[in-house]
Amino acid sequence: MNPAPAGTYAPNPFLREEDEVRETDRPHPAVNWERVERSPEFQELVTRKRRFVIPATIFFLAYYMGFILLTGYAPDFMSERVYEGLTVGYCLALTQFLMVFVLGIWYLRKSSRDFDPLAERVVDSATATTHDREARFTREHAGATEATR
Repeated sequence: MNPAPAGTYAPNPFLREEDEVRETDRPHPAVNWERVERSPEFQELVTRKRRFVIPATIFFLAYYMGFILLTGYAPDFMSERVYEGLTVGYCLALTQFLMVFVLGIWYLRKSSRDFDPLAERVVDSATATTHDREARFTREHAGATEATR
């Protein structure tokens, strides 16, 4: 099978013709994605998300690995009873679920408060650029619009 020429859409051989995704089916086929990627709004979004996601991931992995290391190297400590049949190991294992829940809720709140408005600004600037480019080739005269050549 020959690859599609540069700048064209290669059909998927595993889809039926009626299921095929066409360029016109995409939400914004005229958006210049490289320009969006270089835009300051997008850069700020990526930077802010990384500032949250990377430390949160490192914290969770360190917490999890601490649990694993304690389980392997401190079995006496992990088997100490906290209350009747409940041990330190069980308590720390249950806090893993709590940690996932807390980090998930924290991410959702931060996303809706910080990331989503930034993402909307990125989308608005990308679509505004597309519309401005299209509007650049029209001229209004006394309420009427005519295309320039």
